[in-house]
Amino acid sequence: MDQTVRLNEAFNSFTQASKSLETYYAKLREKVQYLTEELEKKNAQLSEFEKQNERNSRLIAMGEMAAKIVHEIRSPLCSIELFSTMLSKDLEGTAHAEMSRGISTGIQSLNNILTNMLLFARNQKPSFREVRLAAVVEESIKMLSPLAEIRGVNVVTNLTNDVTDGDAELSKQVFMNIFLNAIQAMPDGGRLEVSMQSDDEFITVAVTDEGEGINPENLEKIFDPFFSTKDKGTGLGLTIAYKIMQCHNGFIKAFKNADKGSIFYLYFPKNKNAVSRKEDVLCMNR
Repeated sequence: MDQTVRLNEAFNSFTQASKSLETYYAKLREKVQYLTEELEKKNAQLSEFEKQNERNSRLIAMGEMAAKIVHEIRSPLCSIELFSTMLSKDLEGTAHAEMSRGISTGIQSLNNILTNMLLFARNQKPSFREVRLAAVVEESIKMLSPLAEIRGVNVVTNLTNDVTDGDAELSKQVFMNIFLNAIQAMPDGGRLEVSMQSDDEFITVAVTDEGEGINPENLEKIFDPFFSTKDKGTGLGLTIAYKIMQCHNGFIKAFKNADKGSIFYLYFPKNKNAVSRKEDVLCMNR
């Protein structure tokens, strides 16, 4: 009898120990799964940091080269622009007036290219203040509206009144480059949609076009300096946009749409404290 009681007690103790071990191992499995997921996140972040570091290294070398090129070209171009202006006045009202305007247009195009190269090459100090992004978007669209009309591009907006802390002029340069890229992607016309939304952390501006879209193998390259799939592109517009977004503690993501076209997401910090106000902050640091 006593032996039976002892056996029952031993069996009960074994059962309880088994249940305790089962509970312990279940918690241990949860802990291992949590640590594995955290390790995967850290590895993904490390991979992204390595990509950014590699891109920044390329930007340093390209920036130094671009600064030298701009310096060599801009001096004679200023003289050409002066003579072109004088020629346009002399030929005003004659049959050759259109030719002089064509020269002036070409010079303006070269100046725009050089401006992009200077933005790329130089360290720019941003002037941070409250910026209503919708106003910057609208001004950028207005400046590009003649080109959009010529290309037959219909611009549709859905904007909010969200405010970020940033440099309005540099932010405008971001939108100008992104919008110009979208318009040029639709030579036969189409729809360009610009929409905004926000959460507790970011204001997101989505720019959607109906062009040919970006090839998946080029998605990681489009923000690299001098990479362009366009015959007449310099490959600096998206690089500059990427760098300016970096100085605002924001970022850009690009995707190819399932049906047609591309979509760019621009993330601007909503929290003012997310952007440093120190005097020595360089917007275009490489």
